Amino acid sequence: MSSTREKRELYEAKQRAVKYYNENGVPKKIEEIMNSMFYDNPPDVYGYLSKYFESLAKPPTVSKITARQAYDSKGQPTVQTEVHGTVKNEDKLLYTHVSSTTNSSLLDNVRVEEREVDDQQRQENISAAINILNSDINNRIHATDPTQQDEVDRVIMKLYEELKVIEDERLAKEAEEMIKEDGESSHREDDKASVASGKKGKNSAKKGKSQTAVYVPDEPKEKLLCGSNAFTAISQATCCAASQVKHIDIYQHVACLRHGQIPEKFSVPLPMVTIIQSGRAAPGKLNCVKEFMVIPKHDMPLKKSMTYIQQIYNYVAKQFFAKGGTATKLVNDIGAMCPTFDKAEQGLDLLQEAITNCGLTAGEDFFIGLNCAGPEMFDYEKGKYEVMVGIAKVADDLVEFWCDLLTRYPSIIAIIDPMRKQEEEHWMRLCDRISDRCLVIGSRAYHRPGLLKDEELTDNFKSSGIAFKLEQLNTVSDILTCVKKMEEDDNQIVMSSCQGETTDTFLADFAVGVNARFIKVGAPVRGERTVQINRLLQIEEQLEMKDKLKPLEPNAFPHIAPPPLPEPEEGEGEAQTEEEAKKDGKKK
Repeated sequence: MSSTREKRELYEAKQRAVKYYNENGVPKKIEEIMNSMFYDNPPDVYGYLSKYFESLAKPPTVSKITARQAYDSKGQPTVQTEVHGTVKNEDKLLYTHVSSTTNSSLLDNVRVEEREVDDQQRQENISAAINILNSDINNRIHATDPTQQDEVDRVIMKLYEELKVIEDERLAKEAEEMIKEDGESSHREDDKASVASGKKGKNSAKKGKSQTAVYVPDEPKEKLLCGSNAFTAISQATCCAASQVKHIDIYQHVACLRHGQIPEKFSVPLPMVTIIQSGRAAPGKLNCVKEFMVIPKHDMPLKKSMTYIQQIYNYVAKQFFAKGGTATKLVNDIGAMCPTFDKAEQGLDLLQEAITNCGLTAGEDFFIGLNCAGPEMFDYEKGKYEVMVGIAKVADDLVEFWCDLLTRYPSIIAIIDPMRKQEEEHWMRLCDRISDRCLVIGSRAYHRPGLLKDEELTDNFKSSGIAFKLEQLNTVSDILTCVKKMEEDDNQIVMSSCQGETTDTFLADFAVGVNARFIKVGAPVRGERTVQINRLLQIEEQLEMKDKLKPLEPNAFPHIAPPPLPEPEEGEGEAQTEEEAKKDGKKK
């Protein structure tokens, strides 16, 4: 009796097995690979089978996100993000990414109290980001395919909008309650203030008028959700995890995201390397140049150009040491030297001297780039640009200042943020004068990619290039969209490092993947800076060995002209002519 039951159970089990294997197409696939393997006759039979069956496996999906606090090159807190995935029925760690910290809006020479507040806000932001990653983001992207970058970024940005609405409602409610509680006391204080202001009379009015500076105000700063850097962290970490899943380099995966397929050949971007840093936060009177950078010519291999860049850096360091001793060789957070400069010519002359000392010609073999940081040198009390301590210029004079400097130093081929973006007319006037020989690059001149992608580019404000940073809410998808948009508008692409960098090399891979013209890494020293250069050198060597290295095109400087003036309406020109004639008559 038991024997009959066992036979029946065995038969039923076989039937279930047949059904299971047939539903999943196992017999057919095994037959196909067996026939194929017989004719291919591979030396590694099981490796051949493994590769075949792996191609039939379900795509890996995100199983868990783990975030914790880490530290950047400045010792400041940042986010370390781990992406786990289900790969062939097993949970595996796909990638660990350490984010760069958000650049502080404060200068290096601010008061201690302001720095403490900024440090506290940074810590709160990091703590909030870690909490969002471990909870909301972890739940939202669970079981998603990491190779579908657009879908991942869409999901996380939808979450951001939801959290932002909740936070705005909470703040609005708190503000409403505070107004309600302090209503009566506020009315009494307003009454006292009105009486007091009435007693001040004309003298106070005159005083207020004399202190008013006339200028185009800055746009209100966008209020980001506390912990917003969680979203760029997971976007980058997912992108890196996808490259691991596809068994390709990160730069190849990024290029595939941009072009839909892996290109036949790649180019390595030109390094923009900072040798000297000056500006408002540095000693000396010079305010109008924050970074003095060197850039090799387009057809110089990175391996060769980095040898020269190190020689230039060492020559400058020796000159400072000879004049001021060991203290003058000390470097800042990005590895740049910070001497006491009173005018831009001091830095420019020294860089050209260093280039010549290497047996090179400035303006032919090596070039100079300037990060002007226009918003930082603007004096809001005077409404002018303080190019040097005690020398302030209005926008009109600043245009002439830059034109004169570039005329005397033709080796300068790039300037970043020469003035604020609010000076549209003067920005375009400067472009009209210099864009045919020098790139005018916007960094702070544009909104973040998440906003820029939906904005219309007009003729009222143009540039020769744009610098992108991998920080805050800048997702991979948003940057890729803006790269395409800005290239179509004749802009060169610059991928720029942050001030608080880590040893993660995503920036180098991303710059190659998007086909950036330049990569701005800081100085050629400090581990978090040189790690980007070392990764680029590795990529260049790999591409050379595979004959997939494409040389960069020569520097192009498309002329940027101001928008044409609107034509006068009918009769308007005649009226102006008559009025001018009357004025001329009076003068005579």
